[in-house]
Amino acid sequence: MAMAWLSKLVVVAAIVLAGTGSTDHSPDRVHPAASVRASNAVVRDRGLLLHDKSVAHHPNFRASKATLSASIWPRLIDGFTLPAGQPDFVRAELGRVAENPRNVEQLLQRGGPYLHFILSEVQERGLPSELALLPVIESAFDPFARSPQLATGLWQFLPNTAVEFDLQLDSWYDERRDLIAGTNAALDFLTQLHRRFDGDWLLALAAYNAGPARVHRAMRHNRDAGKPIGFWDLDLPEETRDYLPKLLAMRAIVKAPADYGVRLPTIRDEPFLKVVEAHGPLDLGVAARLAGVTLEEMHRLNAGYSRRTVRQDGPISLVVPRSTAADFTAKLASLTESEREPWVRHRIRFGDTLSAIARYYDVPLGRLREFNRLADARIVAGDVLIVPVVRS
Repeated sequence: MAMAWLSKLVVVAAIVLAGTGSTDHSPDRVHPAASVRASNAVVRDRGLLLHDKSVAHHPNFRASKATLSASIWPRLIDGFTLPAGQPDFVRAELGRVAENPRNVEQLLQRGGPYLHFILSEVQERGLPSELALLPVIESAFDPFARSPQLATGLWQFLPNTAVEFDLQLDSWYDERRDLIAGTNAALDFLTQLHRRFDGDWLLALAAYNAGPARVHRAMRHNRDAGKPIGFWDLDLPEETRDYLPKLLAMRAIVKAPADYGVRLPTIRDEPFLKVVEAHGPLDLGVAARLAGVTLEEMHRLNAGYSRRTVRQDGPISLVVPRSTAADFTAKLASLTESEREPWVRHRIRFGDTLSAIARYYDVPLGRLREFNRLADARIVAGDVLIVPVVRS
């Protein structure tokens, strides 16, 4: 079941799963078409964004220089094209916003680093700009948001959906949490659903939440009973019935924030992020220091990496703030191997315990767990632990 939406978002520092656990995590959500796979092949070639090219030079960006210093909100509003919703349903969601408008401001502020990229991708495809606000509902713009059904990322992909869209998913990297790959896979899926439901965006969005098969069953039931088959007429799970009103309520707030006591955060209509090529292995704590951001911020910008360390030997891509990218690249080039990798690999042997390994390397147990993103002290013989030996 989904967690409560805006009325529950009272602490911005907490991990808020505003739309997570949505019923789009049912198995029947997996329905990508062959054409979607073809477009994903382009998305996965992230070389389009590497080699020190800024996100602004990505082929999918078409913003003119005149718009780069402006606020992003007018461009977002200009692209709103979804049909109007049922006033009573949307009004109920707006009433919840009125209880604490600061929650909305905090949510949108959290999306600030991502919103320019997402909106540009949405508009390049000619899709309704409202789709750029879907991560508010799905994940509260938290790339680490995780549902009980194991959906994760800004767009809340299930593991089996990720496999169908060729997203990399292993213990070191989860492309569902990757801003670029995850966004494009979600937009591919939404585009495919739009075609599947004969150009009806409301049904497509319902299918993104509940799964296409569930929506088709509801439509078939109504059709057999001689009833209308529009979104507002279907017998769908409660969460799915609320899904569209939440999105349409966010649209109303962005269009007229003062009406709801909301002050939109300042988000400029220009690329905030830059994807640069680096070389692994690399400790993300070191990368954060070179980029002038906190380790937490570096993790959020590069959420696909499941551990603090990037194990890959060879080229890797990192997302950093555009304003510090040049300095980051220069500093990274001057690092020695020992500075790049202030840790050692420990292959777990039969009989090893996490506490014994921590004592052997004189590392706090909690730090060893945090470094390897371990939920508890359980370890498996044959796996490799990354042990920090220098505080960065």
